[in-house]
Amino acid sequence: MTMNFAGAHAAAWVAAAAQQARPTPTPEAQLPAAFESYARLFHPAVDFDGQPVRWAEIARTRGATFHAGAQFDALAGIDENGFALADDAWEGDPPRADGLPLSDLSALTDVLEEQTESAELYFALWTGYAFAGGENDGARMILSPAERADVLTLGEGGYQQYWVFSGTFADLRNPVWAESERTAERRAPDLVWPADRSWFVSTELFEDSTILGGSAELIAAVVAASAGERGAVEALRLEAGTRLDRDEVNPRDAHTAGGEAAE
Repeated sequence: MTMNFAGAHAAAWVAAAAQQARPTPTPEAQLPAAFESYARLFHPAVDFDGQPVRWAEIARTRGATFHAGAQFDALAGIDENGFALADDAWEGDPPRADGLPLSDLSALTDVLEEQTESAELYFALWTGYAFAGGENDGARMILSPAERADVLTLGEGGYQQYWVFSGTFADLRNPVWAESERTAERRAPDLVWPADRSWFVSTELFEDSTILGGSAELIAAVVAASAGERGAVEALRLEAGTRLDRDEVNPRDAHTAGGEAAE
């Protein structure tokens, strides 16, 4: 692991903001500061061949509407357990709920690095991942007992606990948390921000999308990159007050939802 352990004090401002957060699930409530603009990055679904499939493609095949507040089950014509509600429902697997895929993370990192003056980044990793508590095929996180006890706690109940590290864009592009001669454990951090706090990336635990807050210029660049040649990420601009827990466009019980993919 090339990142340096920073400790919870490096994220004290995040913890303080979480104590004041409003319960309504919106991007401005999920992030620890108000930003000029927001984007939502959609984790891809998976087809029967194990290949990633974008939400916009699924929407096109069903005549549904791909929009910033879309919920995958409504867009795909399935219920919350994955069972079909329409005869044209998505038949592959839903998006994986284990964070932003590494290929998407790499594409996002390219844009973030271009738009960021600060070279130092901070990363928060959930302490509940299986590899974090022990070994995964020999790969083990090397943390002292004091470091393991130094956790950032967000929310109530002690479930959202994270270790905080510092690093660089190279670390974000290739986030190795544990390694051995046989294997390495890589995954996107749950939270990321630069030292100047000019943007913030947040993936809620077990959610199928990632929220980014930053300048209007940064958000425009991320959305533009998702539509360009290096479109290894799918992103739409998101209004600060958009509900992230319900789809107000795509009906859940219709054969098709109508409309075209959003720009």
